[in-house]
Amino acid sequence: MVETLQNQFIISGQLTKPPQLTRSPAGISHLRFVLEHVSEQLEAGLPRRSYVRIQVVLSGNEAPQWATELAVGSAVQVTGFLNRQEDKNGLAKLVLHAQQLVKI
Repeated sequence: MVETLQNQFIISGQLTKPPQLTRSPAGISHLRFVLEHVSEQLEAGLPRRSYVRIQVVLSGNEAPQWATELAVGSAVQVTGFLNRQEDKNGLAKLVLHAQQLVKI
């Protein structure tokens, strides 16, 4: 039996930096932005403050349209998958690759 592995992440929050639109050498548009999430969650029956700041990448034909619609402070819900990415110094971080983006 083959196990199906899951990697799906849903988070809502606000953009904290202006979105940046780039194009790969293959001509694919990539929109990058930083999403900040603050909430209170229950853990072991007790309230816990949750603070997350994560880079989001939206790739494909929708990226240019979203680049004109999003700004610092925009509230969105992102559904996608997490992937490891190394920066130019070789430090690893998690990046959320958006498969669905909704303004809220």
